[in-house]
Amino acid sequence: MLWSQNTSWIRLHHLYPVVYIIGLMVGVVSAWPGLPDESCTLKVTFRNFRLILSWELKNHSIAPTHYTLWYTIMSKPDDMKIVEPCSNITASFCDLTNVWEVLSETYITRVDGFRGNTMLVSCVSDFFLGAHVSLEAPEFNIVGFTDRIKVIVKFPPVIPKILNEEILQFYLQLIIEEQSGKIVKKHHPKLNGNISGNFTYVIDKLIPNTNYCVSVYFKFKDTGGINRSPVKCTFLQPGQETEFS
Repeated sequence: MLWSQNTSWIRLHHLYPVVYIIGLMVGVVSAWPGLPDESCTLKVTFRNFRLILSWELKNHSIAPTHYTLWYTIMSKPDDMKIVEPCSNITASFCDLTNVWEVLSETYITRVDGFRGNTMLVSCVSDFFLGAHVSLEAPEFNIVGFTDRIKVIVKFPPVIPKILNEEILQFYLQLIIEEQSGKIVKKHHPKLNGNISGNFTYVIDKLIPNTNYCVSVYFKFKDTGGINRSPVKCTFLQPGQETEFS
């Protein structure tokens, strides 16, 4: 799912920063010729509540042995700086959870690929997080009882700063879909702003001796796209409890 740049929470709470960012676009493009660079595909994803930047080289004949990631913030006149945990790494991704903390900012990134001391490729791209971050479905378990299902959604012990209390409480919507045959019901449990650890929701008043399937996903309330989780199913039997992880 892509977070729309036109969602109301960005429009109401971050109008000035967005206008300011747009005003700086011309200067940034001139400072970084070729933005965005076509030699790499870069994307940012929230994966298990971690903000992950990943990249893929379009020319697979180029084979760097290690990478270094740089970034700067468009709204600030700072030079690019190295992301220290992502310097000379062999993986083609970087965890930026504790580095990028403002959803309304645009971040300029550069990925340099090396073989030995020789730089083989340098890719530059920009990300306005409010529009360019995809949100993966959370991990969850289900426990089946005679006439109810307990859904356990896995949250981290500490929510990243970028998903602050206001966003979790008012703009991010957790949806639990329950399906039996052709009947689909959506549940919209409310998230507390200070949520941490696992979140439990019970779907009750179900029919025994019936197969139910459950899917869990997130969406922002003003957007339509979603990334669904794979469904998990359980057959409700009297006196029997089943768990899937």
